[in-house]
Amino acid sequence: MARPSLTGAELSPLDQIRQTEADVARQIAAAREAAGMTVARAKSQAKELLTDARQSGQREGDKRYKEIVSNAEEEAQVIIAQARKRAENLRRRAGHRLTIGVRCGLNVVIGMEEAEKEV
Repeated sequence: MARPSLTGAELSPLDQIRQTEADVARQIAAAREAAGMTVARAKSQAKELLTDARQSGQREGDKRYKEIVSNAEEEAQVIIAQARKRAENLRRRAGHRLTIGVRCGLNVVIGMEEAEKEV
């Protein structure tokens, strides 16, 4: 049985309440749908922001890692250069001391030979 279309003034108070309830229910459904879409957009944006943040953090971390490695390599080169310089200095000093030691040994041997000649 179809209901006749009546204006607000012709509706009974119960029908007016039902109509108002139906209007409110439609508004609530529309608001829920809009809220759902807003939440979906927010989740999507949050996911994108999180991905961007991770990528940015990875890039910054890689950059910092490369800087640290580069600094360590530079420090290592300085230490190696210092070690080579010190090693060369020690070789030079050792050669000089070897020469002095040989001379001292010769002087002792020569001195002994001369002492034996005098005896």
